[in-house]
Amino acid sequence: MAIAFTPEQRRVIELRDRNILVSAAAGSGKTAVLVERILSMITDDTRPVDIDRLLVVTFTNAAAAQMRERIGLAINRRLEEDAGNIHLQRQASLLHNAQITTIDSFCLFVIRNNFNDIGLDPGFRVVDEGELRLLGQDVMRDLLEEKYGEKEQSFLDCVEYFTGGSNDSLLAEYIKKLYDFSMSCPWPEDWISQCREEYKIADVAELENTDWCNYLLQHIRTMTQECKAGLDMAIEIAERPAGPYMYGKILEEEREMLERLLGLQSLTAYYEAFERVSFGRLPSKKDDSVSRIYREKVQQIRKDVKKKLEDLRESYLLLSPKEVVERMRKAAPNVECLLSLVLAYKQRLDEKKRQENMIDFYDMEHFALNILLKKDADGGVSPSPAALEYRQFFSEIMIDEYQDSNLVQELLLKSISGEEDGNFNRFMVGDVKQSIYKFRLARPELFMEKYSCYSKEDGSCQRIDLHKNFRSRRQVLDSVNRLFGKIMGEGLGGVEYDDEAALYEGAVYPEPAMPKTISSTEIVPESASEEAGLTASAEKAASASPYKTEYLVIGKDADSPLSAREQEAAAIAEKIWHLRQSLKVTDSDTGLLRPLRYGDIVILLRTASGWAGDFKKILEKEGIPAYVASQTGYFQAAEIRTLLQLLHVIDNPLQDIPLYGTLVSFFGGFTKEEIAGVRAMDKKIPLYDLLSICEGPLKERVRGFLDWLSYYRQKTAYTPIHKLIQEILSDTGYLDYVTARPGGQQRRANVEMLLTRAAAFENTSYYGLFHFLRYVEQLEKYEVDYGEADVLDENADVVRIMSIHKSKGLEFPVCFVAGLSKRFNMQDLSGRLIADIDMGIGVDYVDSVLRLKSHTLKKNVVALKMKLDALGEEMRVLYVAMTRAKEKLILTAMTEDTEKFREKLKQEKELGEQIKDREGKVPFSVLLGAGCYLDFIFPCMEDVQLVDAGKQLIEDIEGAVSQIRLRQNLEMTGTDNKLMAQLSEQFNRTYPYQYLSGLFVKTTVSELKKKGMHDLSERSMEDLEGEKRQGQRIEQAFGRKLYEEPEIVPYIPSFIRAKEKMSGADRGSAYHKVMELLDFKAIIRTEKTPEGIKAQLNRQMDDFVSQGLLEQTWREGISMAKLYTFFESSLAGRIMQAADAGKLCREQPFVLGLAAGRLGEEFPEGEQVLIQGIIDVFFEEDGKIVVADYKTDAVSDPKELIARYQTQLDYYEEALARLTDKKVMQKIIYSFALGQEIVLY
Repeated sequence: MAIAFTPEQRRVIELRDRNILVSAAAGSGKTAVLVERILSMITDDTRPVDIDRLLVVTFTNAAAAQMRERIGLAINRRLEEDAGNIHLQRQASLLHNAQITTIDSFCLFVIRNNFNDIGLDPGFRVVDEGELRLLGQDVMRDLLEEKYGEKEQSFLDCVEYFTGGSNDSLLAEYIKKLYDFSMSCPWPEDWISQCREEYKIADVAELENTDWCNYLLQHIRTMTQECKAGLDMAIEIAERPAGPYMYGKILEEEREMLERLLGLQSLTAYYEAFERVSFGRLPSKKDDSVSRIYREKVQQIRKDVKKKLEDLRESYLLLSPKEVVERMRKAAPNVECLLSLVLAYKQRLDEKKRQENMIDFYDMEHFALNILLKKDADGGVSPSPAALEYRQFFSEIMIDEYQDSNLVQELLLKSISGEEDGNFNRFMVGDVKQSIYKFRLARPELFMEKYSCYSKEDGSCQRIDLHKNFRSRRQVLDSVNRLFGKIMGEGLGGVEYDDEAALYEGAVYPEPAMPKTISSTEIVPESASEEAGLTASAEKAASASPYKTEYLVIGKDADSPLSAREQEAAAIAEKIWHLRQSLKVTDSDTGLLRPLRYGDIVILLRTASGWAGDFKKILEKEGIPAYVASQTGYFQAAEIRTLLQLLHVIDNPLQDIPLYGTLVSFFGGFTKEEIAGVRAMDKKIPLYDLLSICEGPLKERVRGFLDWLSYYRQKTAYTPIHKLIQEILSDTGYLDYVTARPGGQQRRANVEMLLTRAAAFENTSYYGLFHFLRYVEQLEKYEVDYGEADVLDENADVVRIMSIHKSKGLEFPVCFVAGLSKRFNMQDLSGRLIADIDMGIGVDYVDSVLRLKSHTLKKNVVALKMKLDALGEEMRVLYVAMTRAKEKLILTAMTEDTEKFREKLKQEKELGEQIKDREGKVPFSVLLGAGCYLDFIFPCMEDVQLVDAGKQLIEDIEGAVSQIRLRQNLEMTGTDNKLMAQLSEQFNRTYPYQYLSGLFVKTTVSELKKKGMHDLSERSMEDLEGEKRQGQRIEQAFGRKLYEEPEIVPYIPSFIRAKEKMSGADRGSAYHKVMELLDFKAIIRTEKTPEGIKAQLNRQMDDFVSQGLLEQTWREGISMAKLYTFFESSLAGRIMQAADAGKLCREQPFVLGLAAGRLGEEFPEGEQVLIQGIIDVFFEEDGKIVVADYKTDAVSDPKELIARYQTQLDYYEEALARLTDKKVMQKIIYSFALGQEIVLY
């Protein structure tokens, strides 16, 4: 069925010959629209475009692959309708070479096709991130050692200035940080030079003209305006009938003072004015007609205004502009020296990469930029011949997730578009509200610049907004709009959340049938409602839609052994149990409501590190299956730590901690007490030396371990790392060991991943065990973690736990956004040096003579900008999290004290609407002070559920008691006996066909076999005591199993099964397949000798494999000896005779109708059940039927097979009697395990 696009989506698909910016809200179907636009362009009747003439840039490789696949499927569907369309056939073939790619892949495409333009060796390789870390570390070490060796005073002063002279690793960190910032700019050297000049300020006038100073002035005006608005509110309250009128005059005077501040235009003017800012004392006049609440409100508002102004003064106006200039001048030499080190580091790293003929991600972008653009001496840029060729080649440049582009990417794609030639052909789609990669130096400002200047009317640069959300229920969208309409704006968040930014309902969901209920207020006293902590509005909400967004705040129990995050997880677990019992979600296949599954639920966290593990542990403890979708945790996995410890010891056994870990691990096999005894011999010498001289009962074991260790230490000199690890795994069985442990599949995958990484390391410019361990350490230090190997089926019924960033682009029926009380990470704002791509760098002022340190004004302004950007990013992260929910959204947070939180919530309700501005927005200063998501949400929370973690069990009991009381009230009330009678009849009604609940319409012989065996087992258990009294063996009562697998084989650990490459069930299938395929007539004609029959069997089976009728693994899993034994049996002779006479049937399917009463006395005879199955083999003898069944069960007694399969053969007999109208004279089981036939009669 074709998708019905909205008018806005249709415009996005059909408009041509212009730059288009599509602001696509969450869930608005932007990917489907982008794919449809591409299809419409390549199938246009008048101006068709070849698919390889479109450049489509996506954010991830997965997104690019998905888009390519969707386009391919769409082309194939159209080809099915019009198979002779030559153009479509051409597009299907061109799709494989189409540039549907990520920005780095496109850069590689440009470089590989134009490497000669920049003098690059075409044999270059892309460096691995771990290797790049090592390379950078080596370059940094050599650079600093050389500078220390030169002993230049400027360098030594720089080290002292930025590190305090204690640790030059901090200096290296600053150099690397500034290098990364510079590389996100199109011309890194220009950015570094600009930062260098910013501290060389000549006078106050030059200071006043800087961009960062103007940014500060704007912030001061914003905060002053908000203070004035606060005084306006205070004056309005004072003028109310019961207001504190005596405060009016002084409030008016203070408001006039703030109005004068708003008229100032320079930093000097603000400095001088703030020196004169003062607040008088409020009149102490008492008047009983004045409301105490109003008086306290005015006092609090005024107190907040004073605090805001004082913070402004202390942060930005404590020093005169002249002193600011002086301090920046003193910092300038050290800043210049540091930036010179950054340039030197960049130059040396580039040289090293060219020597090794490698490039990294930064190189990809800048090399491509240098190929496409030429920069002249004056700083101007012009397109290169290569860029002009690409302009002619690409008909349109499409950019997905445009809000996450950076300056380099913007310039790259602009250079190959035709804008400068009047050919507007850029198509950009994204949502600035979902820009959450600022930490990767993304520039959402690029999106906002076009969002503001592109017209919504027809033109060369046009903006189209997609508002409709086709993902979520109305309740989810309402909560998102309500919250972000109050907190998100241009100042914080990047975009004004108005009607144009809001989400509008586009999805259609079925609504659950709401049962007719009696209002609880008719039967529950008001006091009971208050005791339960429910307000009238909360009661109303509780009885409203089950999909209403919930705010769950959990009080921390200080006496609990659980941590705060574990208590939050426990509360979520309880909520999940309740939802599983009550909530229904929409099935994606049928579109109908069905009960909630675990797989429908996700728990989103700001960071998975440290949180996800705790949540998973608590959920599993509560019986809820959970899975952590994490990109971290690999190096912390026990099996990896153990293996890396051993490698550290092989590299250098004098490391006591790794050696101890290895000794008490799988590889050593010693106990902690044994190693402690060795260590106690002498605490001053290395543990390895003590082991070398160890005597006593441990001597032989220690000597064996040291010899084993010495063997591998010698091999490291000439053995590649991955082969060394492989040999260790093979010799010790460590891989089998970890596989046999709980979670073995995951552990095995992790160890195998380490092998893969070791093989990848061999392709780097480094070699040897020492450098491999350095390589791993760098990956771990810089959190270049691979995440544990993913072994989860995407359809597994588990609650998923993941970070919000990982959830972007995904959707879930039920979404918990947890950990809202976690403090924001603002560490980037601290340190002696901070940096921002726009504001440059901020450093401290250090007087090395007086040993004084303080912030420069520039640093405070940079910190302000960084804080606003960070808070805006966090706000957008919250938006992404909340818009993942399709049907139900639950936000959870912890609080130290529920009573204090309740009181704070009450005050917010009283004052909340009054502290918001005229447009209903939360004040900027309130948002600026937010330290966690809960601070964002708090002013807008509705119907909060407060849960005391320590009282959850009590509340559950009280809830049960409340239900009992409610029922008693219903029974005792005499207000409406007729209604009570109706309710009683409804609640006590019994389903009349309950006795049929266990009846199947259709089942299989195998299922009936299991049921028959289950019945036998139950009878055996009941007769157990009687059998004991009669002296019968107890084992007979336990000889039958409660349930049966199709094929019974002894338990084999998974690591042994992996070696066999075949499961027991597969082996059974293999034997059945061979017995179905074998040509018995050919065997009859074969020479009747063992060698002749064996050769014929082997020949036939080889033919089966070559013809694709039998898998090679199945061929190898069949015992030829067992197969030959079968052909020595009388059954085989009878089968071959029947085959020769044309009276043999194999693999005969059947469907048999039985009266339901035969399956159980409780079922009526009038009901019929269909039984289906497949008979292995039957043949005719003397006008009667013989049926046989092949079994591969590993048994020791034929009676076991009779007990298991008697029921199955009985049904085969009845089916064949009906099918052939002939009597079954014999039923036979042939056991390949026993090598014999078992005749049932």
